[in-house]
Amino acid sequence: GSEATRAVAQLVLLDSTFDSLPQVVGEGRRVLANIERTSGLYLTKTVYAMLLSLAVGVAGFVFPFLPRHLTLVSAVTIGIPSFFLALAPNQERFRPGFVSRVARFAIPSGTLAAVATYLAYILARDQANLNLREEQTTAVMALTWIGLLVLAIVASPVRGWRLALVWGMGALFFITLALPPTRSFFALDPPSLLV
Repeated sequence: GSEATRAVAQLVLLDSTFDSLPQVVGEGRRVLANIERTSGLYLTKTVYAMLLSLAVGVAGFVFPFLPRHLTLVSAVTIGIPSFFLALAPNQERFRPGFVSRVARFAIPSGTLAAVATYLAYILARDQANLNLREEQTTAVMALTWIGLLVLAIVASPVRGWRLALVWGMGALFFITLALPPTRSFFALDPPSLLV
């Protein structure tokens, strides 16, 4: 490391040894692999939000959510889990084709989420004894379950802390449904078990 070399080099070894490079490569791998993992969650959300918006705008369907519903679903299935998944250790080697891999995962999963959510909402609307809040809660529950399934796939292998993360997010949603203050805050009214 002379001054002239440092001025033009793309990489400078401060201690004149390559011993630190494996950690640098490992950190780069962790960042890239975790970006791919979490982008699957976010792109899935983008796909189902776009499809639901198209269904509402083009087909004239009623939008099945309040903004606070989407806040809850996004927090439980994307926001909180992605924080932990982004910081997870990961030694996978970089593979070309990032965009195509993420799209091959997110487009079908986002489509499934949108279709399942809207079908659940339509089925709930067809029940004569349900009010609007119960119909919306049915859609929230369907989207959350699909979101947790997507989370389980993205977090695979689901064991150890990742298993606890998926089950913890499911438990957080159940607690939100069970406690009257949070149920009231998120405007949720669970329908009958048959629905």
